[in-house]
Amino acid sequence: MKQISILLTKYSDRMSNFIYHITGRGYTHSSIALGEDPEEYYSFNYRGFAVETIEKHKKRGVKNSLCFKIQVSDEVYETVKEQIQAFQANREEYSYSTFGVFLCLLQIPFRFHKSYFCSQFVAEVLSKSGAANLTKSPSCYTPNHLISLLESNPGYVCALANVI
Repeated sequence: MKQISILLTKYSDRMSNFIYHITGRGYTHSSIALGEDPEEYYSFNYRGFAVETIEKHKKRGVKNSLCFKIQVSDEVYETVKEQIQAFQANREEYSYSTFGVFLCLLQIPFRFHKSYFCSQFVAEVLSKSGAANLTKSPSCYTPNHLISLLESNPGYVCALANVI
């Protein structure tokens, strides 16, 4: 068994504040990491595919976070790792989907080629790896929806922690 982490954070920029108020407060950004004590988290932001650290989050003013630490099989872990490596190797081909965020808020499923927002990316990686069974399209998950998804999946051993 290996571990992956899902980090949910609350940013304070305009888009994050909009998402915060429209989705019932909570968290406005999500990322995924490999290993028990991850130093790097992977996600999408307005620049596209992003490699993040706790230190970067602190510098951006993040004060509120929630981290799910999930035990997964070696096979699921390797699949998550391969997906992340593929995104990272081709990062210049990917972009952030602002329009996708608005469709998500309206709960309209969509699929844009090589364009993601943070929680869509995390949900898709979890789904394609077999780490989670989604009840809707990855494009319809906000960071706050991920909480329900992660808490409802049977067999998860989740440890919650405020890491920032």
